[in-house]
Amino acid sequence: MNSEYKSQIGDIVLIDSDKTGARIVKFFMTAPTWYQHLWRAIFRSNVKVRYYHVAMMLNDSNTLIEQQYKVEQRQWNPNSTQIIFRKKKLYETEKLQLYGVALNDTGKKWDVVNCIGKFLTWLTGIPFFAMFVQWPGHEICVCRVAAWYEIVLEEKFGCLTRSEITTQRMFEYLITSNQYNVVYDRRNV
Repeated sequence: MNSEYKSQIGDIVLIDSDKTGARIVKFFMTAPTWYQHLWRAIFRSNVKVRYYHVAMMLNDSNTLIEQQYKVEQRQWNPNSTQIIFRKKKLYETEKLQLYGVALNDTGKKWDVVNCIGKFLTWLTGIPFFAMFVQWPGHEICVCRVAAWYEIVLEEKFGCLTRSEITTQRMFEYLITSNQYNVVYDRRNV
């Protein structure tokens, strides 16, 4: 599967890292709130979060588009720990729409306010913060990719609003959905 991977517009890439920032992000995704995290830690039932970052393939030449400080393009690295999903029925017109919507977001900024909202939800258990505390037009990586899919395909990845989605929730949705296939898998198990 991996050696024959050929990128397509719209492929969703979930990426892992052992850097400090990535480990902090993954820690907050182990449970929706601190008290659920504590409960799961006591009973050793915490979720193993494998990915912290989401990007999308922009073309068939291995170019990614992703939300960093600003939305930017870069070459895909096949050697990083990652998993790539492809929507089974993604028509050419939809691929071109995803391409256009994503390209149109080039240069848009990262949403630190939404990170604060997600943290407040984690502290309080009140989903309102993650759902509605954000800067208009700004997104974090997973919300940016979710926005492109929502605009073109009305896909919500199992969430009410894209602001409440996390990389872990997207992974759980994609891995169990019959609408997506794993087309590349380089995981450290």
